[in-house]
Amino acid sequence: MGWDKIFNCEHCGKKLWTSYRKLPDGKVVCNECYTFHLMQLLDKINDNKAYDIVYNFVEKYQGKFPADLLGELSRLLSIKYKITMDAMTLREVSQIIWDKIEQENKLVKLAKLERDLKRDTSSQDYYCEVCNVKLPKTEYDYSMTNFGKSLCLHHQREKRASPHALKLYEAMRKRGVFCELESYNSSKHIDIAVRDARLYIGIDGEHHNLDPEQLVIDLMKDEESSKEGFATKRYSLKEIDESLDGIADALTEVIKQRAKKFQQEKFFPQESIKNF
Repeated sequence: MGWDKIFNCEHCGKKLWTSYRKLPDGKVVCNECYTFHLMQLLDKINDNKAYDIVYNFVEKYQGKFPADLLGELSRLLSIKYKITMDAMTLREVSQIIWDKIEQENKLVKLAKLERDLKRDTSSQDYYCEVCNVKLPKTEYDYSMTNFGKSLCLHHQREKRASPHALKLYEAMRKRGVFCELESYNSSKHIDIAVRDARLYIGIDGEHHNLDPEQLVIDLMKDEESSKEGFATKRYSLKEIDESLDGIADALTEVIKQRAKKFQQEKFFPQESIKNF
């Protein structure tokens, strides 16, 4: 980091008199663009089988990350998972994850305090540790088995969702779109499903477009969805970062049109119209 000159950020072009950072390729960027670079690396981890390994590492060492293990983990990510970052950058990404975990833990403690103040602690009722909504016993048992904490269905899905899918989901919900986060059909996982409009939305990392095997898998899954009457629209992480509001606005309008069309077909099937 430096404080000693005026520079143009080589990513966003802003002229700043402030601290600056360097990317692995040597480009000098502002703090905001460097943070964006770290979040892209975090998205690669979240969009990869490396998720559990990195998060378990962060939870185990709780912000005090041994330098030697950071180096070993960095090599593991590069060799096995094709995620390249040096130990110093991995430390910064790990710190972002730990800060998020700490924030979630604070919310859990506050929710528990609220719950204890509102009801008799001897009650056998079950509540979400984040939003305090009452849970059915089956939902509570599933959450404890799979997440180790009491979460409602909504917050279970948030726990599994990638940051970009969650951002788009929240943007669409703010626009009045009823959609499902972290849904499934008969053959695949779906980032966001809008069933009234028969639309699936996928948020893909860069490797989805660059890896031929992954591309074939995506195309096959999309073909299956098409046979079931669902269209699939995919967005890249970069598109979500740069055009979230525009994407949410466009999707909202398209969803309204598709939902209206399918609602009309439900009550006025084309065959019955022809027969009439």
